[in-house]
Amino acid sequence: MANFITSLKNRIRGFLLTGENEVPSLWWDMVYQVQSLRDEYHSQTDSQLFDEWHSLRYRVQSGESLTNLMPEAFAIVSEQMQRHLGLTPYPVQYLGAFAIHEGAIAEMQTGEGKTLTAALALCLNALPEAGIHIATANDYLAERDAAWLSPVYHSLGMTVGVVISDSSTYERRDAYDCDITYGTAREFGFDYLRDLLSIPGQKTSINTRRQQLFGRRSDKTAKLLVNPRAPYMVIIDEADSILIDEARTPLIIGQQDSREERQLKSVCRWGALHVSRLLKNEHYIDHGPQKGMELTEAGRRLVREMLLEEDAPSALDTGTAYLASERALRVQNYFHKGREYVVRDGKVAIVDEFTGRIAEGRMWQNGIHQAIEAKEDVEITTPTKVGAQTTVQELFARYPRMSGMTGTAKSAASELKKVYSTPVIHIPTNQPSRREIYPEEIFLTAAEKWNAIVQETAEMHRQGRPVLIGTRSVNLSNELSALLLQAGLEHEVLHALNHENEAAIIKEAGQPGRITVATNMAGRGTDILLGEGVAERGGLHVICSELHESARIDRQLTGRTARQGDPGSARIFLSMEDEILVNSLGPEAVAELAIKFKDGSQDQKSILRAFYQAQRRIEKRHERQRIDLVKRIQERREMLHKMGQHASLDAL
Repeated sequence: MANFITSLKNRIRGFLLTGENEVPSLWWDMVYQVQSLRDEYHSQTDSQLFDEWHSLRYRVQSGESLTNLMPEAFAIVSEQMQRHLGLTPYPVQYLGAFAIHEGAIAEMQTGEGKTLTAALALCLNALPEAGIHIATANDYLAERDAAWLSPVYHSLGMTVGVVISDSSTYERRDAYDCDITYGTAREFGFDYLRDLLSIPGQKTSINTRRQQLFGRRSDKTAKLLVNPRAPYMVIIDEADSILIDEARTPLIIGQQDSREERQLKSVCRWGALHVSRLLKNEHYIDHGPQKGMELTEAGRRLVREMLLEEDAPSALDTGTAYLASERALRVQNYFHKGREYVVRDGKVAIVDEFTGRIAEGRMWQNGIHQAIEAKEDVEITTPTKVGAQTTVQELFARYPRMSGMTGTAKSAASELKKVYSTPVIHIPTNQPSRREIYPEEIFLTAAEKWNAIVQETAEMHRQGRPVLIGTRSVNLSNELSALLLQAGLEHEVLHALNHENEAAIIKEAGQPGRITVATNMAGRGTDILLGEGVAERGGLHVICSELHESARIDRQLTGRTARQGDPGSARIFLSMEDEILVNSLGPEAVAELAIKFKDGSQDQKSILRAFYQAQRRIEKRHERQRIDLVKRIQERREMLHKMGQHASLDAL
């Protein structure tokens, strides 16, 4: 058997290096072998399976490769899954686990059981007892998956831990000490940065070099760390979201900057009170969300006049007043309550644009967060400066082995290969998809679009089908909720301000006639089970209320329906007032396009093409931002290295 597996191992790796993205026929041979071994293990007792598993651990410690043990390991794990979960992996889930083990990203369609697939690879690669991490899309999925699979892990004598945003330092240390650790990429990254900040003298790169030369950290140093173990392997769930979408934003640990606190608070209050007096084009030029605002000569003159008024802070100089005004203008135009942030318990909380969830503990830098607090008239927090930072790219480069899985990697395959040297392997579905994608509906105004959404929801409700409506923000969810109530349609709303009800809402979302309005929280990883009789009525119907800035997010939303061979349908609703058109084409081009749509001089197919072209244009813009970020960070690293400073820590 060992010779066969070794040969197969070499041929698999050769296949991965070719850049092909289809499953090789050889993998099916291994699937049949796993199934045969599983039948043999079926008659063994739990105690015997436990002993079989620990014999695999001994063989790993004796130098045998994990790939050689893969069929036996997967067979044992599968038998324990059947005993503790009542589920046996499908052949396609074994294929996904093979790809993950070999360092690829397994593209498995939504609803194909990536959670079990990951568990197979996790168990196998936890055998060396080095501590394997799985990065999920959010805290909810980390807790859910760890809790659901823990009986399987415990039956094999393995420990499992969870790191979430509100985990204490003790809980984090305990979780990292486990064989398998679930968490989000951001929490793994922030803990890494916290450890850098906690080590005395770590600002210089000499300590890092000494560790490389002489081995592990001292016991004294290890006690200071949240995670003293060296990185081993990480499996990334929803890999395209974490490695692509979230990679535009660096991970930053802030440190309080008391020197700026008093002045910044008064300046932000002053800016919030006077920003409405500045008029677009006359007093300032809007260069877009990335480059920000620029005061014109007339705008600077008005700011100087405002400095002479009685309410101006006495210590406010002209240059600082200009910067404060431009910052307040940026906040006024690009940071909206209910979209980019919410006010919760008297504090400004960031809403993650990709997950729709509260980004616990995160703050905007460069005074933006304080300017928003002044705008909302809440207590202004102490400003922070960068204490330590890294990027998603750098974070996962620390792991000797990285792989992942997602349902929407195809369009990002080239970037994943280029940036992370990780191939994407397309895994076939277990059953043919029964998802119906209805033709897009386009309307002139947003009001017409929302009314049409309510009408379609009412019709599906009349048929006894559950409906999931995806929106892009908390505000839009609430506005749609009001329209549904006017139409007499009872429903549930899921967004960042009521996330504590998520499990209960999702549990009922597939019941007959149920209506659920949700932000991106109901996207990735959410499994909506159909209630009794729903499949016979056509299954879950998903409504996408507008295009997101990434087509992959739209596909994740529509992927909530027609899972595992169930029936289901989805439709996208669009309007000429949708944000994606304005952000991509600009207001003048959109106005011209709207006129053509209204008078019928341009056919609907061409109009629809404009929407998807706008989406692709924004995707390209984001890709350039990710490339620029990596370039800037690399230049900074090289500069700090020459200065003898640690590349991830503030050099000041």
